Amino acid sequence: MSLSVLIQHLYDSPLATAIRESETLFPVLQTFHIVGTILLAGAIAIVDLTLLRVLFPGTAPEQLIRSLLPITWLGFGVMLVSGGLLFAAQSARIYTNFFMQLKLGLLAIALINVALFHATTFRHAVRWSDAREAPASARAFAAASLVSWTAVIVTGRFIAYF
Repeated sequence: MSLSVLIQHLYDSPLATAIRESETLFPVLQTFHIVGTILLAGAIAIVDLTLLRVLFPGTAPEQLIRSLLPITWLGFGVMLVSGGLLFAAQSARIYTNFFMQLKLGLLAIALINVALFHATTFRHAVRWSDAREAPASARAFAAASLVSWTAVIVTGRFIAYF
């Protein structure tokens, strides 16, 4: 089965049709998607800016990261569910949209960056939490994170207009 056939089945599903035809469900899902974005991107930005020593220079990054992780996961979960439902409702119209494809690619890059940070640099955060500044690798991951998550959000906004 081809991707376009699969996408059409998704678009024609009762759930996607109900979302698309409802006067309130689509905007409610959009609102949840925005709230999830705020939770995820806000928590990540605080961590990244702390690693870059722009915010909270006296705070141990490891402690901050661990305390914000539940908010990050909550935001990601809300974004994933609401975004998946929003995509389903519009899938036949937007799956070929350049900005939708770009957003998904950037999302993959952002998630890979997070996974690599946690698998490498963050494993040793206890060692550098008292240092004057985070190691170069942590700062590089933080900068890449800020850029990639911002790009995900910006391209997501462009989907509706192109």
